[in-house]
Amino acid sequence: MQIKSTLNTHIKDYIAQSLILLLKQKPFDDIKINEICQKAGVNRSSFYRNFANKEQAIVFYLQLNMIPAYLARPLNNTRAVFIAMFESINEMGEVVDLLYANDLSHIFLQYIKDCCGAKPNFDDDEAYRTSLIMGLVFGSLDEWIVRGRKQSPDEMANKIGEHLQRIGANWDK
Repeated sequence: MQIKSTLNTHIKDYIAQSLILLLKQKPFDDIKINEICQKAGVNRSSFYRNFANKEQAIVFYLQLNMIPAYLARPLNNTRAVFIAMFESINEMGEVVDLLYANDLSHIFLQYIKDCCGAKPNFDDDEAYRTSLIMGLVFGSLDEWIVRGRKQSPDEMANKIGEHLQRIGANWDK
């Protein structure tokens, strides 16, 4: 999912960046739409033309900033994909920490779901496979974030691989 650069994308980015800047200063629930718009230099109708709520603005911010960082890495095997995910999340660590400090992990889950979750046009098999992967991705990232992102992305990819191999080896036992 690549986001095309347009004037509207820039307006959305100003709004999302303003929300993140405000989130550094005060709790999410205390931030008003008017404050975001004032900081972004846009009117209230611009906010609602682009986002239904503050949560959507944060998802957009994550997409705009994390997806290019993820796609810039080599993705030649499953291990590399997981390393790229953990590295791109780690680069956005301050924002991710702000979300978790404000009890907003559900926004992070929505970002993951939008990026790699099942889509309505998928058949059942593809939808279940994709949902399993999405759950694995969110679950491992979520726990890593909650525990302070102490392990390196490489260490986390190795841990996930080891656990998946163990699960597969014990599937019928």
